[in-house]
Amino acid sequence: MKDKRIISLKNPNLRKIRNEMRELLILARNTKRGKIRSEMKEISSNEEGDSIPMDELTPSQLKRFRELQRLESKNKDIGRKSICLCYNCGKSDLDMYYNYPYRAWFCVECVNFLKSAHSKMRAKKIRGEYTCDPNDEFGQSFL
Repeated sequence: MKDKRIISLKNPNLRKIRNEMRELLILARNTKRGKIRSEMKEISSNEEGDSIPMDELTPSQLKRFRELQRLESKNKDIGRKSICLCYNCGKSDLDMYYNYPYRAWFCVECVNFLKSAHSKMRAKKIRGEYTCDPNDEFGQSFL
């Protein structure tokens, strides 16, 4: 998708189905994350359950641990940028707005707040009441 777009459903039954599908996908992502974290803990702990310092891991253990860290990070990023969760607040039960410059989905509530906040910051900047420069790139991406 290469433009800004709002995915909105008016029918309450369709909203319910959408929200349940999102919850199912989030649950699957969290389950995978739990498995990854469990394996990471297994690698970085001894038999008594105490943490092993990274410099004491074998090269193969360290390599696998780093692979798992990358998988966990990728999994988290995919979840945050998907239509299932708002990139800003993490809500999953609202209509979503796609922001192409950030390649992420934001809930309509956050979009309205961010538009309003950006407009207020620009007005204060013009009046000289706001000394910091508002993040024009981020704010402009919602206009």
